[in-house]
Amino acid sequence: MIPVLVVTNDPAPEQHPLVQALRAQPTCELEIAQRIAPQDLKKGKRRFGALPSGGVVVALLDPALPRVALDDDGEAALLDHLRNGGGLVVAGATLNAWQAQRHLLAALGDPVGDKTPLAEIIAETTAREPLTRRLDPAFAVLDRVDLLAEVPPEAVPLLTTSWRYHPYTLAYRLPVGAGSAVVLPLGQVRAAWDQPALVEFAVRAVGAVGGQVEGPPINVAMIGYGAIGREHGTAISQVAGLHYALVCDRLTTRLAEARSVFPGVRTCTDLAEVAADPDIAAVIISTPPNSHAAVARQMLQAGKHVVLEKPFCLTRQEADELIALAAAQARALTVYQCRRWDADYLAIQATIASGAIGDIFHVEAFIGGFGHPCHYWHSDAEVSGGAIYDWGSHYLDWILNLLPDKVTHVRGTEHQRVWHDVTNADHTNVSLQFAGGQEALLVQSDIAAALKPKWYILGTRGAIVADWRHTSVPSRKWSGDLVEERLAPSEALPIVTVHERAANGTFSVRQIDLPTPPPFAFHRNFANHLHNGTPLAVSPTSSRRNVIVMEAARRSAAANGATIEIEV
Repeated sequence: MIPVLVVTNDPAPEQHPLVQALRAQPTCELEIAQRIAPQDLKKGKRRFGALPSGGVVVALLDPALPRVALDDDGEAALLDHLRNGGGLVVAGATLNAWQAQRHLLAALGDPVGDKTPLAEIIAETTAREPLTRRLDPAFAVLDRVDLLAEVPPEAVPLLTTSWRYHPYTLAYRLPVGAGSAVVLPLGQVRAAWDQPALVEFAVRAVGAVGGQVEGPPINVAMIGYGAIGREHGTAISQVAGLHYALVCDRLTTRLAEARSVFPGVRTCTDLAEVAADPDIAAVIISTPPNSHAAVARQMLQAGKHVVLEKPFCLTRQEADELIALAAAQARALTVYQCRRWDADYLAIQATIASGAIGDIFHVEAFIGGFGHPCHYWHSDAEVSGGAIYDWGSHYLDWILNLLPDKVTHVRGTEHQRVWHDVTNADHTNVSLQFAGGQEALLVQSDIAAALKPKWYILGTRGAIVADWRHTSVPSRKWSGDLVEERLAPSEALPIVTVHERAANGTFSVRQIDLPTPPPFAFHRNFANHLHNGTPLAVSPTSSRRNVIVMEAARRSAAANGATIEIEV
């Protein structure tokens, strides 16, 4: 645990994104002050003084606000704190607030830079030390910053930018005595901290100067090399800090494929071998859903961190047991809800967060078409949990994140009217009611000759509609004739439009651009969690909520659509 003292003159520090992120960091013990008092830095009060792994002072000051200067005693105490092995992160406009502290500025390398006007600043990460691993290679902030043309020779640049054809440093790390400081003149405008990448960098900086040292890459085993095995293997191979070490599957043909795609990966057919391997720290479980709970339990008991493919499991009882076991074993447990980073969902999330359509109260989602289900375990209700657990694992996860209020009532219906050679229903409806009065409906169908929009979301000021795109991939025969392969609707991003009502009663409709999803976002977060203590992007409790809703929907369907009361 790293003691962290945030020194700020922000009038509402608890609302600052950096403070909130540090508060959520399980490795940080956070306190906030408006000035540096020498006694606060002495060993014994905050355990800040004597050890390199001691505490960290985060200075986040605005010279336009009062109480920003250090007196002589405070400056001397902060220098002693650094020289005795403490950490310091100087962020935002703090350097401007400390212009009178010449001894402190000299210890930080006398950082002086030309200030930019308010502009979009593109920060690029460097790869000279672990602090910047797994961060976005570049990110933009709207800010007013001091561009550092020179840094001390012993400093390590961490963020750089190009401004009018000249390179500048935006952040660097510097040893000071036995301690370490990060100088970060980004974030001088409060809105700059709305950029998650900047917050993540600053939190990483706190950990780095607080003595966190990233260990060797974590060996990951894949249990079940099915359709998703290559996707996980590619991500693990591309994310620093993870190593694709082992694949376990009962089918030797799949193991041969894994070895051909990922040279050097070991393979086996026995789960017990994975559990007993002391070199394997984490596993990704991609076996059929009805085995998720048993395999996860075995791996957690063996001391492994666990990633489960969706769905998490099939029942509330299984979810509760796994969450309790992970906590008892002090191991990470998460679910591969990879579609939280789909471009249309990210765009819809951002639009709702902007307030463009007001408070949402009605959400409809649809997935399907008219065609035979797959001949795989996905279509076997006993193995998969039923059709509701298939696409519902993604769509209900989306819906429950868009509507975070408690679910109070669930109603589900299932039809099997056309495809009788499989055991899954071929048409399902899941209807939700929330504590705040909101409602949601998910329709999943293999017998829908006409498609509904993927999304139909109503708010108090407007609406969002996402219409499926019908598109084909063109190619040519050997003869030169055109061939067009029609994509299933789910294989192409939808067209998302926002419908807004102005105060004068007029309406406008605009199509929104879809963002580029961050690469390997789930696996980067998982590595950051294991190496740096970053909170999991997909908590097991959020996936538990999905399971409870899906289980209730199936109970309702079995009872001819009876309403099931829950509170989750």
